Amino acid sequence: MSILRGLKGLIKGASGFTKADSVTAFAKAHPLAAFGLIAPTVQFGAEDIVAPITQGFTEEYLPFEDAKSDSGQERLFGQLQESQSERIAKALEDKRMEDMVQRNMAAVARLNPHLYNQVMAGRVLPKGAVVLGGPRRQDLMEEMAYAMGTSSSPEDFTSLIS
Repeated sequence: MSILRGLKGLIKGASGFTKADSVTAFAKAHPLAAFGLIAPTVQFGAEDIVAPITQGFTEEYLPFEDAKSDSGQERLFGQLQESQSERIAKALEDKRMEDMVQRNMAAVARLNPHLYNQVMAGRVLPKGAVVLGGPRRQDLMEEMAYAMGTSSSPEDFTSLIS
């Protein structure tokens, strides 16, 4: 038993806190420091824990009065399932568009390197010019590749890459 008491005393002495020290005593003695410790913790809890959990759950999706009956639960489940399928469809569409833009950018770079260099330079270049330095205009290239993929008349762009 004396070894256990000795270890407890060693741990207390190593931590620097005595029995008289407490969180409430510290908060009373140093209110600004206590606020500085508590405020970021509350903000973290609100933004990173509570917000994602409650995101998307409004009264429209959680009608508690209707959820008591079986038909209300079925309707609630249907709404949640529909919402989830819409989110999945949107994510798949975004991924498809991103892939399409990347393929079109690669096609322009492969089939018409001069046009690719002009768009990436953001200006008209003489034939065979080499661009040294300067910012690359990735935004212009992505915009052109997106227009190539979403255009109602692909004939507009066939002359660019052929």
